[in-house]
Amino acid sequence: MSIGLELHDPAEVGMASERLEAAGALMERQFDEGRSPMLAAVVARHGKVVFAKAIGDQRPGGPPLTIDSIFPIASLSKPMTAAVVMALAERGMIGLHEPAALTLPELADDHDDVLVANLLTHTSGWTEEDHLAAREAGLAAALDSVPDGMDALTHIMLSPGWSVPRRHEVSTMMAYCNFNYSLLGELIRRVTGGSLDAAMRRYLFEPVGMTSSCYVLSEELRPRVIERPAGIPFGPGHTGSPISHNDPLWEACDDGAMGGYASAVDLQRFLQMIHDRGRVGDRVVLSPASVRAMTTDRVPDIPTEAMGQAHQAASWAFGFAVAGRERWKQFGGGTVTPGSAAHGGAGGIGGWVDFAHGIAASYVEVVTDIDEFSVPLSWAANRFEDVVTSAIQP
Repeated sequence: MSIGLELHDPAEVGMASERLEAAGALMERQFDEGRSPMLAAVVARHGKVVFAKAIGDQRPGGPPLTIDSIFPIASLSKPMTAAVVMALAERGMIGLHEPAALTLPELADDHDDVLVANLLTHTSGWTEEDHLAAREAGLAAALDSVPDGMDALTHIMLSPGWSVPRRHEVSTMMAYCNFNYSLLGELIRRVTGGSLDAAMRRYLFEPVGMTSSCYVLSEELRPRVIERPAGIPFGPGHTGSPISHNDPLWEACDDGAMGGYASAVDLQRFLQMIHDRGRVGDRVVLSPASVRAMTTDRVPDIPTEAMGQAHQAASWAFGFAVAGRERWKQFGGGTVTPGSAAHGGAGGIGGWVDFAHGIAASYVEVVTDIDEFSVPLSWAANRFEDVVTSAIQP
């Protein structure tokens, strides 16, 4: 059990312990069938943790995984980056409906109509396909021109993208694109005058009590970071992964789209803060208005093309996907309440907040199979959500 994590009897919050045991059995099947060599999850209802489980080893031949083990959280970094954007907006340091070019003049002229809100909702008009091609074409030049004070991978995510044309007009298409959140990370750096990692610690990790989280991996936390076996997605030697999550370039990455590290416990703490409308005990981390903006569909009826999927309604907020009338294949359970907020991350990272059911939960694993869009095929997050929801008793 994690230090400081109190596990409650599920009956205290109206949940059936045998159904939560089924959630644990699902995780064990994932492990036994070779679909994931390491998994961890934490579930709370009404702020009380009722389930915490870790399976596997932290690294091949290493110590057992614990719920305090730290995972690279990839795109689950995005809601956290969005939370800090909202914290800065609350302080008058960022204008959500102002052009991003006010802070990022490299976007001036061609992209004056892209608002900060468009970056938050992936409605800027850029596509991941175009930016991936630009990064690949500009990789050598980017590596030769890393500026002082910026790590190489963050520079690679940003520098080739300034000149990429947008495929769509703003607010006409939700096209999930990492560049949007790389820009938000750079915006935070320029507004605060320091690293993104420092801003995340000041405005989010420390106020929430996320002691096992960072963007730039510290020496203090490194011993608890998971290491993927060779040959699986985002591990060393996997031909479909551009970089291993244990590569020093990744560990130093101060990027707003994918740079985060966190334990399953810290992920649940972040999601609990969102569930509690920005509060952690007596401390206000975000205002209720900011949390509402992060968890309410901001792009109603705007279509989406992302990760090989197309939908007539994207249902996206300032940082989170929102469960709407159209559900994404493999993303999210079928029994969570409409209006629930969730996000995933490449390699098997996930978490959700079901406000109506009072659930805030993290579910992270290391998957062994992904498709061409890096969608984790061997992921069981959607099934896990349904099993947990079924544990709620009338």
